[in-house]
Amino acid sequence: MEWLLAKTMKDSQSKKEIKPKRGRAETEQRLIEVALELIRDNGVLAGLNLRQVAEGAGVNRGNIYHYFGSRQELLRAAINRQFDAFVNSFTKGKAQARFVARRLRAFRSNASNDTNDTNDSMLRALLVLDGDNTVDPMPLYEGQLSQLRQDVIDGDIDRGQDLDALQVALSAFVRGYRIFRLPYAKRVGIEPNELDDRVNKILRTWLEAMAQPPKGSQG
Repeated sequence: MEWLLAKTMKDSQSKKEIKPKRGRAETEQRLIEVALELIRDNGVLAGLNLRQVAEGAGVNRGNIYHYFGSRQELLRAAINRQFDAFVNSFTKGKAQARFVARRLRAFRSNASNDTNDTNDSMLRALLVLDGDNTVDPMPLYEGQLSQLRQDVIDGDIDRGQDLDALQVALSAFVRGYRIFRLPYAKRVGIEPNELDDRVNKILRTWLEAMAQPPKGSQG
């Protein structure tokens, strides 16, 4: 009787220790989360080790290939998930502002390395370094270019300014700063928040200058 009772208790304990099997959606989400954590902790240039991703998610490495097909597809999935979160947070409850104020607000709100947009920039950079020539470096390009045209109408940007080049320059400036913000601050020898303030002043000067005709134009 005691033997039977002990066996019953052991079987019951074993059942409690068995972890419930995760579904595909939950496993995919966990793999993406671990990939983002590794990129954030190790940096873009360290690449993405799929073995570490699998171990962090508690699955077999083969699950990554089964669900995503390749490391690049895992990164693309992470980009899509992060980009959706960024768009939602960027547009939620934010009234439209004029050109200079809007761009300065975007710079300050996304300067920190903890934002979704920073992760988006890092992931796209990693895909480029991985040899993917299909990466879209400016996923909001059409909408932002349309807004720049409205800024010309509003008088915040001179009509002689090259709007395509301006949008590329703004994208390169902000994305590059997001990725290298902490190394920049360390190299200059100041705190990141202080660097944000100083760079913000330079950016304001640049943006305000867009209201004037470009040098060499006949106006």
